[in-house]
Order: sequence, then C-alpha cells, then structure tokens
Amino acid sequence: MGRLDVTVEVSARHVHLSQADIEKLFGAGAGLTVKKEIPGGYVAAERVTLVGPKRSMERVAILGPARKETQVELSATDARSLGVDAPIRLSGHLENTPGIKIVAGNGNSVEIDHGCLIAQRHVHLNEEDAAKLGVTQNQNIDLRIDTGKDRALTFSDVIVRIGGPDSVVHLDTDEGNAAFTGASCVGTCIAE
Repeated sequence: MGRLDVTVEVSARHVHLSQADIEKLFGAGAGLTVKKEIPGGYVAAERVTLVGPKRSMERVAILGPARKETQVELSATDARSLGVDAPIRLSGHLENTPGIKIVAGNGNSVEIDHGCLIAQRHVHLNEEDAAKLGVTQNQNIDLRIDTGKDRALTFSDVIVRIGGPDSVVHLDTDEGNAAFTGASCVGTCIAE
C-alpha cells in the first residue's frame, strides 16, 4: 500500500468558456482579462451570472484560457440550488449533461444545451509522485484528510491524473467543507 501527502485545494463554482461564447457575452473579438494566474491558466476579471430553473447565482468566476466547449463546474449544493440535475464527471466529459443560461454584466447571454457538471474529485500527480505512490493514470485511490477539527474523513474514488509539474488534490466546496479544509491543508493519498 502506497501513501503520499499532497496539498488539498478547494475549487469553487466556475465557468470555462469557448472563444465563441466569450465573444457572444463580451463582444466580437473580446478576450478575457487576467486577474490572477493559477496553474494551467488564470482566473478572469470578468464574472457571469448562472440562471437555472430555480434561481440564479451571480458573480461566478470564469477560468481561462478559452476552451473548445463551454463548461460549468458546480458543487452538488450549487446544482440543487440552481435546479440543475448535473452528474459527477471529470472535467471535459460533457456528454449527457444539462445546460444552463450564462449572463454577462452587460446583459448579453448565451444558453448552452449541455456542459453543467459536478467535478469528480481528483488528484493531479507529477510523474515522480505518481511513481512514489505506485499509481497509474485514471486509477481510483483514497484520500484521508484530518485537519484536527473532529471532522477527519476518507474520500474514496479519487481519480489520478498524471502530468504537470505539481501534485495537488482538487475537491469541490461541499467536499472541502465536509473535511474542514482551509489554507495549507494536506491530505494523504492512499493506493492499494
């Protein structure tokens, strides 16, 4: 059994937009404004409102750069609040997902017919850490988090994604809150 301590990050609701949808929302030839660099991209200064069957959510972050297809990543709580029956999926796996209306601050909107999902918890491992843990691409592992706040828990079905320079676990806000994660949280990846 392999064990490896990895930084845990919580990923709040956000949108990835296609270039075509960026232009529909913000104007012909528009691009996104970089507010903050993050691994593999950036958080844009622009924000959008998600309009679901039950209610709306304002000031939702956009992550860049532009993607091939527009995608909305939610927590289960967000999906229920909006009235969207979003399945749990890995990022980019958009088949058989529901759509939603996305509105920019200028009033422009786009309605996607698919692309809403609850992000599957996953761990990005660099090649060296994957070898230390003894895991392969897309393998399921466990993640143990104990922040010392009487909420220790173990998540099963954490998908391994190998590649990139850093090793980090991504949870959604529901999962992060359940484990009482915060700044500088570290979890233990467990592979059998």
